[in-house]
Amino acid sequence: MPYRTVKIQLFPKPEQEKRMLLTLHACRATYNDLNEYCRDFTKRYDEWRESMGVKEGEDASLYETETNPLPRFPSEFELTAKAGEFRGINLWRREAYGSAVREVGSRIYKAYQRWFDSLVDDSSAGLPRFRSEGKYDSFTYTAYEQYRLDTQGLFRGKKPRMFLGGIGWVRASDNGIIRRYPVSCMKQAVVSRKKMGKSNKWYITVFCEVPEVPDNRTWFMDTDVPDPVGLDLGARRVATLTDHTVVENHRTMRKNEKRIAKIQRKISKTEEGSEERRKYLGHLRHLQKRIDDSKNDVLQKATRSIVQNRTKIFVEDLSVKKLIELQDNEETRKLFRDASAGTFMRLLRYKGEETGSEIVAVNPAYTSRICTKCGMLNDPFIAVNPAYTSRICTKCGRLNDPFSEETFRCRFCGFTKHRDDNACVNVLRRGMGFDILGTSPIA
Repeated sequence: MPYRTVKIQLFPKPEQEKRMLLTLHACRATYNDLNEYCRDFTKRYDEWRESMGVKEGEDASLYETETNPLPRFPSEFELTAKAGEFRGINLWRREAYGSAVREVGSRIYKAYQRWFDSLVDDSSAGLPRFRSEGKYDSFTYTAYEQYRLDTQGLFRGKKPRMFLGGIGWVRASDNGIIRRYPVSCMKQAVVSRKKMGKSNKWYITVFCEVPEVPDNRTWFMDTDVPDPVGLDLGARRVATLTDHTVVENHRTMRKNEKRIAKIQRKISKTEEGSEERRKYLGHLRHLQKRIDDSKNDVLQKATRSIVQNRTKIFVEDLSVKKLIELQDNEETRKLFRDASAGTFMRLLRYKGEETGSEIVAVNPAYTSRICTKCGMLNDPFIAVNPAYTSRICTKCGRLNDPFSEETFRCRFCGFTKHRDDNACVNVLRRGMGFDILGTSPIA
């Protein structure tokens, strides 16, 4: 059964935020205590290996004896119980929510398991670090019984509320997605903090088991929309579909570059740890959050609209990260990063799983260079003349606009079309099983 995460913003009152910060600090202190406890084990294990003469790469269990047993790393259950002991010893930690503090044992256990796995490839990998004040920003509710939605209408007519164990009823943003799933599907939830200068923003991320989508899908589908479609990723256009749907790149980061640079210059002139530096860092985080929210809003709405009305979508099987690295022009790389094509594909895939839309990856080779009319492979566009001789008119001597790289022109048949429109048709035809490379038109 697939999983889905739903993120909801919380708006706690000042006294509620104090309890949330107390729980957060208690979890961080417990994490550091358990880290010290686990580090003591690693020291004892290294001393035991040295005393028994175990060589590098040998199985240490072969040297184990009844009088000198092999030190065993504590289990997840033992670390969870140890977290409860640390909470009982410290009086101020008793005021924090007990289940959230005990869950820290699972976190530190998983952290050390990842460290053990990394030692296979790199024997010099560092131990899990201790967490300082600003490096631990979340705590977990392990079951729905520890938090809950207002399903009984206790706050009908008012702003939505969520109940958090040890905190109380906290006002939350109105997220309609969470109401689509029954409470039996909701599993653990993570409460996270994002520092914004002197203030904090709080969120809760709920993990849900998504029920299987029925075969008829009539509640998602519009039968009048043609199907299937091909989708091409790009820089100036985030996505182009064969049914003429276009997701434009709003270039949100590019529009705010000067504002970000101005704040960063102010930060560079302040002293480390000063009040003025914290103020400007808060300004920078607020601006970056507005940029991220604007970009996320566009991508969420676009991907939801695409998958709701289509049963099969053919996409290019490519790595966006490698695609950005292959670009020689810094401006083009900025465009690709601003387009967030990787985030777009991630959202498209998981929303496709929810609605039952099939996302099919196809080979992206030459889809932007094959003519959809004659099927011939064209040469890539190459800009080779920095002296503008290809743009200066030989009659009047005036400088013309550069050749648009967005336009596809076939040098064999003269067919002209937008490059992304041409590519998405090739993606669709290749996904449908046609041989798109040939010498005659393809039906």
